[in-house]
Amino acid sequence: MGYTLRAIEEQIGATLAGNGEELISGISTLDGAQPGELAFAEHEKYVPQVRQTRASAVIVSKAFPPIDQKNLLRVANPRAAFVKVMYLFQSSTPSLTGIHETAVIDPGAHLGEGVAIGEHAAIRSGARIGARTLIDSGVHIGSDVVIGEECVIAPNVVIRYGTRIGHRVIIHGGTVIGGDGFGYVWSGGRHVKIPQLGNVVIEDDVELGCNVCVDRATFGSTLIKRGTKVDNLVQIAHNDAIGEDVIMTGQVGLSGSVTIGNRAVLGGKAGVVDHITIGDDARIGAASPVTKDVKAGEVVWGFPARPIDRVKKELASLSLLPKLLKHVRALAQRVDSLERSSSKPPRR
Repeated sequence: MGYTLRAIEEQIGATLAGNGEELISGISTLDGAQPGELAFAEHEKYVPQVRQTRASAVIVSKAFPPIDQKNLLRVANPRAAFVKVMYLFQSSTPSLTGIHETAVIDPGAHLGEGVAIGEHAAIRSGARIGARTLIDSGVHIGSDVVIGEECVIAPNVVIRYGTRIGHRVIIHGGTVIGGDGFGYVWSGGRHVKIPQLGNVVIEDDVELGCNVCVDRATFGSTLIKRGTKVDNLVQIAHNDAIGEDVIMTGQVGLSGSVTIGNRAVLGGKAGVVDHITIGDDARIGAASPVTKDVKAGEVVWGFPARPIDRVKKELASLSLLPKLLKHVRALAQRVDSLERSSSKPPRR
C-alpha cells in the first residue's frame, strides 16, 4: 500500500515543495529511512540530517529552509502531522469477533450490538457492555460494571464490581480497576481494615497502560476524567481525582485523596503524598516526591519536589562548593594564625 505525496499533503493539510507524484510506501526516522519512505524533522536544527537522509520526503515546520532535491511537506506541527501519516500506514491486526465458546457470561449481563468476547472471559450479573466493545481473553468483569461503546479491554484485565467506564476507553493487559483502596486503622493492637465502599469512574477517551492499578474509593468515587493517558505500572489510590488530558508516565504513584488538575504532566517514578492538590498545567519532574501542593502552571522537580528555577540555582551553587571550601579553609588558617599571635606574651 502506498500514497502519493499529493494525497498525503491533502490528508495532513501541508504545503508541498517537491514532486506530488512521488509514491510513499512507508515511514521511518531520518537516520533509518530508505527511498520510498517518509520521515519528519521538528526543528531547523535538523537541516544536516534532512540533507543526508535517504527518505523520499520529510515533514518539516513552516519555517524550515528549502533544501535542493528534497521533497518537503510544510506544516505547523510536524510531529502531529507525522502521527496522522502513521495511521495511514498502521498495519491491520486481527480483530476479535463474536463470543468465544469458553467465555462465561451471566444471564443477567447485557451486551450491546457487536460486542466481541475472547477465550475464558468472565462477565458477571448486572454488567452492561456498550456496542462494539472488545473484551479479550481472560478478562474479569464484575457485577454491575458499566462499560461504554467502542472500548478495548486487553487480555487479563480485572474490572471489579460497580466500576463505571465511558466510551472509547482503552485498557491494556494486566490492569486492575476497582481493587480495594489501602486503608487500615490501628485498634486493639492490630491493623483493622477500613471497608472500601466506593467505586471507580473512568470517563471517555481514557487510556490505561499495562499493569496499572486504580483503587476503588473509600466513599464516593476514584475519578479519572476525559482524555487522560496513563502509562504502565502506575498506582492510582482511593479517592484520587485526576483531571482531563492528564499525562502520567511509567511508575508514577499517587497516595489517597490526591487531586490533579487538567493537562498536568507527571514524569516517570514521581510520587505524590496523600491529600495533595496539583494545579492545571503543572509539570512534575521524573522521580520527584511531591509533598506540598503545586500551583497551576508550576514546574517542580527534585527531592523533594520544589520549583525548578530554585533547583537549578541550588545545583549551580553546588559547583562552587570546592572553591568556597578552599576559601573557608584559608580563612580558618588566617584566624588560627592571628589567635596564636595574639596569645604570645608581649616583649619587654
